[in-house]
Amino acid sequence: MILTTRGQFRQATTLVELLLFLAFFAIVSGTIVSILFATNDQRVRQQTIASVERTGLQMLQTLKWRIEHAERILDPALGASGSLLTMQMASELDNPMILTQQSGALVIVQRETKKIVTPEGTILSDFTVRNTSASRDHPSVFLSFDLSETYPLPSAAVQDYTRHFEMLVTPFADDDPQGDLCGCIAPSCQAKVYRWEVCSNQICSPALITLPCS
Repeated sequence: MILTTRGQFRQATTLVELLLFLAFFAIVSGTIVSILFATNDQRVRQQTIASVERTGLQMLQTLKWRIEHAERILDPALGASGSLLTMQMASELDNPMILTQQSGALVIVQRETKKIVTPEGTILSDFTVRNTSASRDHPSVFLSFDLSETYPLPSAAVQDYTRHFEMLVTPFADDDPQGDLCGCIAPSCQAKVYRWEVCSNQICSPALITLPCS
C-alpha cells in the first residue's frame, strides 16, 4: 500500500507478485517457443519425406521406361541377383545399357556414356537386381533400392529419412532382337572391374570406360 497525493491508499505491486508474473511469463514464453520449434521440425520432416517420395517415384519411372525398351537381360544371369543390371538394347547407340550404384548415386551407362540420375543431396544405397525372367526370350527383372536425405532440424541435430523402393518390370522383348549384331563378348566382372565391348562398323572393341563390380 502506498499513499497518494489525495491522501488515499492504492494497491502496489509486491516483490512476490512480480516474481510470480515473471515465472508465469517464462512458462508461457517457453511453451510458445516449444510449439514453434515443434511446428518447424514437423514442417522440415514433411518436406524431406515429400522430396524423397517424389525423387524415388521419378527414378522408378525412369528405370521402368528404360528397362521396358530392353531386348534382353544380360546380367545378372537367369535367377541370379546382383548390384548391376546390364541390358541388350536394339540401338547400337545405347547398347549395352547398364544400371548400377556408384558413390551413393544411380548411374546409367549407355554404350560408353555414363550419366548420374540421382539428385544432389539424395543418397542411393542397397541397389539390388534380380533376374526373374521365365526364359531368355521372356525377360523380367525385379529391382530395389533405398533413398535417403539428410535434413537439419531447428531444435535438434541433423537427421536422416530413408525410404525403400522396389518394382518388377517386364521388358517389351522383340522375338527378333536387333541389338548386338556384331556378337560381342558378353559383359562380365573381371578382378572387380566390369568390362564390356561395343560394336562399331561390325567390329567389337573394348568400351573406353569401366565400372567397379564385385
